[in-house]
Amino acid sequence: MGVPLEERSPQRLRNPIRRSHISMFNRSRAIAAILAASASVAVAVPAVAQPQGGKQVNFGRVISALNNINVQLDRLNALNDLTVEDVQVVNIEDSLNNNRVRALNNALRNADIDVVRNSLNNNDIIKNVLNNNDVDIDDVVAISVLDDGRVLIFVRDVV
Repeated sequence: MGVPLEERSPQRLRNPIRRSHISMFNRSRAIAAILAASASVAVAVPAVAQPQGGKQVNFGRVISALNNINVQLDRLNALNDLTVEDVQVVNIEDSLNNNRVRALNNALRNADIDVVRNSLNNNDIIKNVLNNNDVDIDDVVAISVLDDGRVLIFVRDVV
């Protein structure tokens, strides 16, 4: 029935503990590797999907733009080489559901949309883009100036 206790070497006694220690170490390394891989995948995915070709707009960007009107207008005014190609009109109607309509209405109540509209009315390039897209200034709810210098003009059909 096995090796009597007195005949077991100290090495044999430590071996099972050592194996479980190694096993736990390898398990910890595997978990750390999985977490590191997950983090790198999460970093590689864009935080905000850019609206293009009728895709749904990131609603958080709209709310952020409404909450930071002056910051967005300052960023717009700082652009020296804005062209019509840099400006995109984005209709937010498709991204609205009941909860988002409430959130948008709350943000609109707290935002001074007239400041945005007046500022945009004084910008020839923005006016050209709005006219080319048959958008009335009263439909504009917010703007967002992206880090690369592109400008998103968020519009909502006024009923």
